[in-house]
Formats: sequence, structure tokens, C-alpha cells
Amino acid sequence: MMVQGWLLDASIDRDRDALTLWIKSNGQTRGCVYRGFQPSVFVSTGLLGSGERERDSFRHAIMEHEAVTRVEAVRKYLSVYDDHPSDVLEVFTRLNSFHELARDLEQIPGVTVYHADINPVQQFFIAEEVFPFGRVEVEMRGEEITKIKCLDRREDTEYETPELEEMQIEVFVDTKGLFPRDEDPIHHIEVHHRKKTIVVQEEDERETLLHLQRLIDTIDPDIIVTRGGDEDLFRYLSLRCKVNGVVLVFSRDGTPLSVTHREHQSFWQYNQVVFRAGNQVMFNGRIHIDRAESLYYSPSGLEGIIEGCRLALVQPQRVARMSIGSINAAVQYYTAYKRGILIPPVKRNPEFLKTMTALAAIDRGGLILQPEPDVYDSVIECDFASMYPTLMVTRNISPETVCARIECPHDYKYCIDVPGVDLRICNRRRGIVAESLELVVRKRAAFKRAIAQGRESRKYELMQNTLKGVLVSCFGYLGFRNARFGRVEAHTAVTAFARDVLLTTQAIGESMGFEVIHGIVDSLWLRSAEKPDYDRVQEFCRAVSGAVGIEMSLKGTYRWMVIPSSRIHSSISPMNRYYGVYLNGSIRTRGIETRRRDTCLYVGDCQKEMIKTLARAKDRREFIKMIPSAWEVCRDFIDGLLEGDVDIRDLVLHSRLTRMPHEYRTTSRASVVARQLVTAGRELCAGQKVRYILTEPDSMNPNRRVRALELLDPATRYDSHAYAILCVRAFESLIPAQLIDSQELDSYESLASAVPPD
Repeated sequence: MMVQGWLLDASIDRDRDALTLWIKSNGQTRGCVYRGFQPSVFVSTGLLGSGERERDSFRHAIMEHEAVTRVEAVRKYLSVYDDHPSDVLEVFTRLNSFHELARDLEQIPGVTVYHADINPVQQFFIAEEVFPFGRVEVEMRGEEITKIKCLDRREDTEYETPELEEMQIEVFVDTKGLFPRDEDPIHHIEVHHRKKTIVVQEEDERETLLHLQRLIDTIDPDIIVTRGGDEDLFRYLSLRCKVNGVVLVFSRDGTPLSVTHREHQSFWQYNQVVFRAGNQVMFNGRIHIDRAESLYYSPSGLEGIIEGCRLALVQPQRVARMSIGSINAAVQYYTAYKRGILIPPVKRNPEFLKTMTALAAIDRGGLILQPEPDVYDSVIECDFASMYPTLMVTRNISPETVCARIECPHDYKYCIDVPGVDLRICNRRRGIVAESLELVVRKRAAFKRAIAQGRESRKYELMQNTLKGVLVSCFGYLGFRNARFGRVEAHTAVTAFARDVLLTTQAIGESMGFEVIHGIVDSLWLRSAEKPDYDRVQEFCRAVSGAVGIEMSLKGTYRWMVIPSSRIHSSISPMNRYYGVYLNGSIRTRGIETRRRDTCLYVGDCQKEMIKTLARAKDRREFIKMIPSAWEVCRDFIDGLLEGDVDIRDLVLHSRLTRMPHEYRTTSRASVVARQLVTAGRELCAGQKVRYILTEPDSMNPNRRVRALELLDPATRYDSHAYAILCVRAFESLIPAQLIDSQELDSYESLASAVPPD
């Protein structure tokens, strides 16, 4: 019997040693057994290049492992650098034994194991060309699937998505302490479903848990959303079930809820310390999304996760928890798998040896121009669409295509010189990174066109945001020390091409009579002596696009744009801070307090109101006249602080812990707050955020300077002067220093003198 439906997920049935495919058809989701797939790893050793006797002996030795089902001799590329495939063994195993087999094979001296990083379910998705949330047609024999065929394509940009039943769970604890403890009972549970809130609260805790189970059975959700489900919620629920003798079942296959505590992880990622919950609670047949751990979930839709699954061919519960770098790696693994390139267990692309002089010459990063702090009229902003990824695609930049040879052993017609760097790009074959990114770049461009045309803009915005994250990470991942398909020289080549592109763009703009105000890597701000002419700007964009091979487009035209002064050196501007008002009245801000995550609500609101006041100006001359009015707005907010009229919740500041609380040697705000919370009984790790109020910042006693939000009491008072200084800083971030000096602002000098430099 043939059945069509949506493949929601796949899981391993350990009792049957088979896959369970979760198919949604006719509004119902059911798990069907599939026995037609066995995972494998690839093994390479020097013995395979020896005589036939040695090869047969090695093969038979592997066959003796109890987890091995069969061994086949195949030819694969051991590296992206190889021109010819090599002899390797493909070792097949049972689904239950995949990780055990890979671990045992890795212990054999002289043996290299490949593809061990691709788990069995991901291997199944890649081998069968199917993916979660894709339409499938399956051939059924009883309750088992004998054949499966995907009716969607990974490359599709317009596709249907299944209607999913979603519920959210919040657990409230009956605690008398500052922080809930494992022994504290459940007070009540709230279940959010179809815009309704169901309060689950019975006479005793056991009945409350049983009521929750009845709701799960009745609603039969496909998606279960929590906040903190991985870190604590399900661990706490599991403990309360044991106390009350209740078995909670969230998985569709009847697997009871059981959470084994694992240590949290803190690691360095993208210039910050990141905290990751030790537990990852995943269900069979239902998809658990922890909002605290997911980059791609949005309350308005699952499209971001759906697109991530189609792109990476990974289970949705894993995609929801993956970093953008991990998604990027999964896309590259797919390309390698399809091209017959084996995925190595560790990175094997060491950096080319360089002299100090050569290193200083090439390690320069992206180009950022140094603008003058001022207010500029009639500024045009143009930028490139996904510049770095597009350079990697169009210039074929990949680890195996970067060449540092003085003499090319092939034909120079395949070579492209990297601008300003003693490197070349070889185009004899398509690079694996360039090929992997090509689909991502193309799909994002299609999604952005759909948004511009107003077609299901919310849906496509969520999808393109997922792809944007992958594209943002691809450049950094290219130089990441653990990237399997990364190389520092390829990373360097991208920035060299980018610098050349921006300089070419600047030259074209100046040749057409534009003055370049500012430039940041892939964006340029220009103005002309005359009023901006749309046709002329479009002509400029077309000229640049044709010259550099990357699409440049008009981002917008500002009535005026402000590049503020540095607080330390007033004649210099911070290179990543600016704001302005477009011709249509909309406001764009970058790098100032309203954009910073560590700004409290009150200071952010203060700056927003000042910008709104300044936005009434039509040009630079009127802007200067509005500066006193903006200062009066700031004064009003400061007066509110001094009078004690501010809700303390609007003054909460945030800091991310860069290390474990006991590892701090200084009395920074974050360290003091962390110690306060640890003393009160809360566990904290590096990468987690702490929230606090400034109480007496100048006190000699560190504990009196700040107070953790969770430890506030009715007697806690905020330091009005400290927050007034933050408001003054917000004002100074908006006005170039020379324009402040030209004004006579009431009480500004006395307040500004108290502001310490950064």
C-alpha cells in the first residue's frame, strides 16, 4: 500500500534495531518501522595497499567484531586534496552498535576511521535524500515501511509545510526559598495550546502530574515547547515523578520520561563564552524545543527550524540546539558524502609556514574606512548581498583550492591571483566549501526576493534568518581551528578579495562624483553635492555589480546620518557606531546603546526618545538646533531618576559570566553578582547571564555596589547618580563632540564631568 504524508522525524528503535519513521498523514502522526538501512563507517589503513593476503586478513579481522554485519571494499577520496580515490573498507553495523563500533575501530593502531561524526539517522537522511518536514511517499507492508521516496527537493524555495499541533509547558514550583530546590513540590503547571492557557492544579502533586499526562494524550502534540526544558525543567519533573510514583510519557513510542544529569558545558564561541545545558532532552515521535537553547525557534513559526532541517539533513531536535557553525558543518558533510569524500576524524589542514613579515602582510582582515565624526546630509547607503559567502562561491575559495606554490604544476589558466597576497585560487575543480555555500546563497536570495514582493513575508523572513546565520558563520568557520574543511589561508583569501572589492567600489563611486563618507567591509556610505538621484545611484550599483561580480544594491537614503565621536579621543569616530533617519522617516541605529544587549530599558528608552526628537530635523542645520531639545529629554529622564519615580525593573543590567564564579580574581560587577547568587544557593557557570541593579557603585564594599535581581527586597534602592551617568553617556553617543562643545547646555558640564572614560 502506498501512503503519502510528511516525514516529521526519525528515531532508533533499540528493541527492534530498526529506524522508526514518524509520518504525519491525514492529521495523524504515527511511527512506522523501517529496516532498509544500516549505518556504516569507512576504514583506511596502510594494509589495504599491501598484498592481497594482508588485505584479506585485515578484512576478516574486522568481520570478527560482533557489531559488524558486513564489510565492502570501495574506493573513496581520503581528503579534499586527493586527485584520485583510494581503497578503503566500508564497515556496516547495526543501528544500536554504531558508536561502539567506531570507538573500537579507532583503537586499532594504524587505522583511521571516517564518517564517525555522521550519526545513523543523519546518514539515513543523506543516503535516502529525505529530510524532516518534507513530503514523502512510502510503501507500507502492515506497520512497516519497505520503500520511501521524497516528493520534495532540498533545493526548493517555495514549499508547503505540515500543520503541526504545538503545546507549551511551564512548571511553577511551591518554594519558600529564593530559588526552587529539587525537594520543593509543584505548585501548578500551565499548558499553552491554540492561544489558550490551561492551568493544571490538583489537590496533590501526584494528581497534578496525572492531569498533565491526560492533557498530553488528549492534545497529542507534535511540538512541545519549553523554556529551560533541557537544563532543569524535565530533570525536575522526572524527580517529582519518582517521588510520587508517577510515570510521565512524552514520547509517542511510550518511552517514560527519564533524565540523567550531565555536566553543563561552557566554551568559547564567536568571541564570547557560551553556556550549554548538559542535558539535551529529546523525545521519540515528538519534537521538544527548548527556547533557551534554540537559535532558530520563533513563537510565530517553526519555519526557521524547518529550513535548517532541509539544509543540513539533521533531526529537528538536534537542529534546534545546533550552533550556526554546526549547521554549516552539516551542510559541508552532506556535500562531502555525495562527492565520495571521506570526513576525517580531526582537522588535517595545517597552516602554511610563513615568515613574520609575510604574516603581517596578509593578516589584515576586512577593510574599514576611518570616517570623520559629524552629521552628514543626504547620505546614500549601499551594500553587497552576502559579500563573504558570495566571494567564496564566485571565487571558488575552499581549503583545497588555495595554492601557495611559486610555480604551478598544472596550467596557469586555472589560477586566480588573490589581490595583495602571495596566494592563488585554483579552479581545476569546484571547492567543497564553495559548492556547499552555493545553495545557501541562492536560497537566501530567493527568500529575500519573496519578502520584497510581500509574499508570505513572515514565513520567508524566518527562513532567510536561518540561512543568514549560516552565511554569517561560514567565513569564521573557514578559519576555525577544528573545522574539518577549513584552512587559515582560505580565510585570508576571502578578506583579501573583500578589501579589493571595497576599494574598487570606492574608486567607482569617486569616479562618478560621489564622496565616500564611510565604509565597513561590505557597506559603503556616499553623498554627492547635489540632491541624491535614484537613477544615478542605480547606475552606480550596476557599475559596481558588473565590475566585482557581486550584487550591490541601494539600502536607503538618509536625510541625515550621524557618525559620533569616541569618548576617549573626540576627534576620532568609533568605526562601528552610527545612526540616521531615512527619507521615509524610519530610523536606523548601529552600535549605540539602543542596540546593545547590556543596556537597561530605562537608558534605552531615554536614548530612543532623544533620537525621536532629533529625527524631526530635516538636515544638518536643523539637527544642530535640535541638540538642546534632545538634552532636555535626557534631563527629564535624569530628573525621573533623582525623584525616585523609576520602576526598578527598568533599571536591570545584564552581564555574561566569562568564567566560573570562583575563578574571578577581581571585583567586577559580574563577579560580585555571581558570588551573591552562589552564596544564596544558585548554581552558575561561565557563559550564563546575571542580572543586577546598581546600588552604590562607588562603595568600598563590593557587595554594596550592585545587587542581584533575584536578591532584591523592598528596602533595595538604586543609585540615581550612577544611572544618570548612563543617560549622559547615551546622549554623548548621539552627538559628535564638536557639536556638543558649540552648545550651551544647562547643567551638562557638571553631569558630564562625572562620566568616566571607557
